[in-house]
Formats: sequence, structure tokens, C-alpha cells
Amino acid sequence: MEQIWLEKCAQSTFDNFCFSIPTLRQWKARHVKLITSKTHLPRAMWLAQILLGSHRIWVESAIAPEPGIPGNREFAWKTGLDVGRSLVWALVSQVYSPNCPNMVRLSDVNSSDWSQQGYSCERQGRRSSEPNRLRSAPSFD
Repeated sequence: MEQIWLEKCAQSTFDNFCFSIPTLRQWKARHVKLITSKTHLPRAMWLAQILLGSHRIWVESAIAPEPGIPGNREFAWKTGLDVGRSLVWALVSQVYSPNCPNMVRLSDVNSSDWSQQGYSCERQGRRSSEPNRLRSAPSFD
């Protein structure tokens, strides 16, 4: 748990990777584990491989259980748009990357308080009034 961090600046999967790049570079990370749902994995993995791979960071994936209705509906046009943005950002991020000042070690999170607060993820937050219990976030080692 000490090596799992939550990046709390992003508003999308694309943002997750963009905000994570400076931290990963600072830590000299060469390997990350992407934990996400089965329905989100293909697009998230493509973005990770493009964005993190452009910084010579290897990405491995793990699937988190997704109870009930899938949290993300992946549309081909959105995937295409994100892949295109990722290709451009892979070049731009070689010279500029936004820093996220709001990184929290997962072991420092009070999970019962966090669960009660609720939060929303990209698309899942608009699918139901029920607070989400799981959010994809890269883990770093």
C-alpha cells in the first residue's frame, strides 16, 4: 500500500497520465501498474502505453472488479480522440508536463471517510446518484 498513490488533479483518464508523468520522472520510475475495470482497460492501456511509454515507462495492467453496471461506456470516437491527443502529448510532454500538487499515498487515506463522502469518476459519476466506490488510478513502484 505504501507504493500506491492517488493523483487527485485529473478530470479524465487522459489527465491521469498527463499529471502522473512529472511525478514518475521525478521518482525515476520505469514500471507502473495500471489498475482499472475490464470495460475501461483497452482505452486506458492504449493511453498509458503511448504517454508513459514515450518516457520509457513500462505499463502492466490489472483488472479491478466492477460490480453492477459497467462504470464506463467506451465509444470508438472517444478512444480515437484520446489516442490522437496522447500521440501529440507524448511529444509535448518531453519538454512540458503539468505538476499535480495533490498526490496522496493510499495508505494515508481514511477509506471509511472516503467511502462516505462519495466522489465521481469520468463517466460513472453521471450514471447514477449513488457515490462511486472505486476509481481507477495508476499505482507506482
